[in-house]
Amino acid sequence: MLHTYTTVNDKIIDVLTETTLGTNGARYRHLDTKERIFEADNPLFLTIERNDRVWGNITFCRRGEHWYIRYFAFRSFLQSAGKSKGKQRSDSFIKHALQEFFNEAFAGNSSYGKVQSMYAYIDPRNERSKWMSEHFGFQVIGKLATQSFSRVSPKKSPRFSVLHDYASIQEIAESKEFTHRYFFTEQISTPPLYALKDNDGGLLALIRTTLVHWKIERLPGRFGGLLTAILPYFPLLRKFIHPANFTFLVPDVLYLKDNSSEILNEMFEAVLAEKAEHVMLWWVDKNDPVYVAAQSRISWGIMHRLLGVQPVDIVQRTASNYADQNDMPQFVAAFDMV
Repeated sequence: MLHTYTTVNDKIIDVLTETTLGTNGARYRHLDTKERIFEADNPLFLTIERNDRVWGNITFCRRGEHWYIRYFAFRSFLQSAGKSKGKQRSDSFIKHALQEFFNEAFAGNSSYGKVQSMYAYIDPRNERSKWMSEHFGFQVIGKLATQSFSRVSPKKSPRFSVLHDYASIQEIAESKEFTHRYFFTEQISTPPLYALKDNDGGLLALIRTTLVHWKIERLPGRFGGLLTAILPYFPLLRKFIHPANFTFLVPDVLYLKDNSSEILNEMFEAVLAEKAEHVMLWWVDKNDPVYVAAQSRISWGIMHRLLGVQPVDIVQRTASNYADQNDMPQFVAAFDMV
């Protein structure tokens, strides 16, 4: 019933594209999954199958000895809160099989090598994700902020430029390796990247972005359901969110000279203008110095006023001999969130 693959197949894509994410609060569906799944770095697909159909999938991105859990997706009938004995027996079997897989991986008995740590990002209000965390030995080690940035008419910047050569800025982009936990390069080295430069050509800011498409079934917050329903009838709000096809940018590789909030604002607006978009969602460690400096100094826009800042838990399980780096802020690649 438990299978592993190192390449994706149609059965896995089927369960991933069916899955609606979130439970309490926001509910949304990724519309880019069929394309995005092929971008996964060094993936391992762990599936639960029966009658030649995938019931559930956990996708790991294997980054050396540190594995990121990219997808944790189960079909709707396994997500339900049914109380039948058959359902309980299925849950018990699945828990046991998954627990055995995790234990073998950390013990070094897996054919895929020894794992020093696994980590994931979960919505603290998502009961299914909390179930995974609690039952398989994961602990909360930090929090991300889901910070929106939106503009009706984002401003272009004369200092803005597009970079197509990663090697030219590689040293700066990878300087986060020494200051951020779980830094990796596989997802961030593909151009284009965007820069702000001063009159002498000095680098003021660097950023890479990913364009994302979601279907919003419910927005977060007390009135999220009502807001989702009425959005199509308000032209101004509709400019920011089309629930059936919500598009936005997600940044990573963010570098700012002196952590300047003014430069951050200029960079975000310039990228939105370049890509003809109105919304950016920035997943960032709440203790990241760039975010701490900017949090109260930037006007984040109407999306921020509507949605606030939504928290995300960073959860981790480690081998007994692993020396963690929990005093560092988390490095977050756009791919890992979308």
